[in-house]
Amino acid sequence: MLISRILMLALAPALAACAHNEHPIARRPGPVMCKEGPPAWSASDGRQIMYRAWGPLHGEPRAVVVGVPGWNGTAGDIEPLAHYLAQRNILVYSTGVRGQHGDLTAASQHTKGDIDDGRLWERDYYEFALWVRRRHPRTPLFLYGHSMGSLAVMTVSGDSASAREIRPRGIILQSPAVAMMYCPPLVRFFIGQMRRFQARKLLFNMSLIPGDRPALTNNAAFDNYWGRSADRVRPGFTWRFLDEALKSGERARIAAEKSTPPALVLTGDKDPIGTAGVGEGAFSRLMKSIPARDKKRVRFPDGYHDLIHDSNKPQALRCIGDWLERQLRVRPSA
Repeated sequence: MLISRILMLALAPALAACAHNEHPIARRPGPVMCKEGPPAWSASDGRQIMYRAWGPLHGEPRAVVVGVPGWNGTAGDIEPLAHYLAQRNILVYSTGVRGQHGDLTAASQHTKGDIDDGRLWERDYYEFALWVRRRHPRTPLFLYGHSMGSLAVMTVSGDSASAREIRPRGIILQSPAVAMMYCPPLVRFFIGQMRRFQARKLLFNMSLIPGDRPALTNNAAFDNYWGRSADRVRPGFTWRFLDEALKSGERARIAAEKSTPPALVLTGDKDPIGTAGVGEGAFSRLMKSIPARDKKRVRFPDGYHDLIHDSNKPQALRCIGDWLERQLRVRPSA
């Protein structure tokens, strides 16, 4: 029961797109979150991955933020933050994720929901950030990750060679996936065994996000729409994908201990996903492990997993914007 409970919470955002629900779908005003398609950037192995960008149309921005979404997220999920930062003359780029929405190569091959080696997630994000850096060689650059995307941010920022090339002025982690970083050994073993015997079997038969209780945000109707959106991977993800996600968490846990750029961490006290199976104390454990002298955690007492989409949105956006302003006023170290 313990393992199944942890899995149900940890995989909620990942498998929401596959959840069966009898409740009517509350449509989000406006277009779908992120229609898949060009423009795209090319990974070093030729993989075509879409990206999105928001910001000032003319002149060099004051800063650039390079974002990456979480499990079953899209490049467009960062849009509320991107529109807010554009008002401050800050440009935001966001990439799709290999094996998920926005992986145009996987879309054409019908191979979404699976990955052989999760280290490619981190390599992709590094290459995307470097691609952005070369477009804006003298502009202060910040890294942003939500949930599982935060694992790639920590791994890249904690690698000295990558950090030297990208030169991040700071990192922003929204609801980092501590459940994957500090996952109990028994759960890791169970998932590893499932991968060993059923690597390509889908997890789509688990209905995880209820239609009448909040999980991603404090708005159950929004969660329901999010899960049913055409932007999410269907029919589901494989055990191999989940196993690689946990390995990515292990790498991020080690890398976080070497991450020196200033760090802003935003967490919701009611987040049932990021801390699944490890408890809220895992956020404190993460903060203690980060050696950066300039690090700050902001807690939202009523916040869930996706703070820039729930009722905490104004406060979360202002928190990120003000933190970026402070970092821009600080002279970077040599």
